[in-house]
Amino acid sequence: MSDDPSKAKWHAIEPVAAKRLTDYSNTPGLVYPVASTAIPHQLRNIPGTVDYYVSSYAMPIQLTPGIAAGGEIALVRYDGDVAKAYNYIFATSSNAMVYFSGPHKDFPSHHWATSTSVPVESLFGHPLTKGKT
Repeated sequence: MSDDPSKAKWHAIEPVAAKRLTDYSNTPGLVYPVASTAIPHQLRNIPGTVDYYVSSYAMPIQLTPGIAAGGEIALVRYDGDVAKAYNYIFATSSNAMVYFSGPHKDFPSHHWATSTSVPVESLFGHPLTKGKT
């Protein structure tokens, strides 16, 4: 995935999931576990997924003239005895549509043993918003 928002691949989030996603992440800076119904349908059937989390930014972050990031989605899946985390960013376009981009995998808590744990906050911090939050 590109660290340049203008080169990122954006995928539309269906209206029901977009509403649930924004409802679940209404308090900025906190991390919420969410059901798969609050996640874009494209991410619901990733094999081995065990958890979904969302977090929102205190203020929208302008990524391009027509796209403002609202927060992030973290997905955790098990692959044997390895847990793998993936980070996605969600944003609103100038025409009020909600989109996501990702996955972002270049962060320290991308892989860990399923017999251990990591702080859920370590699954967040998308490169498109680095230095802007």
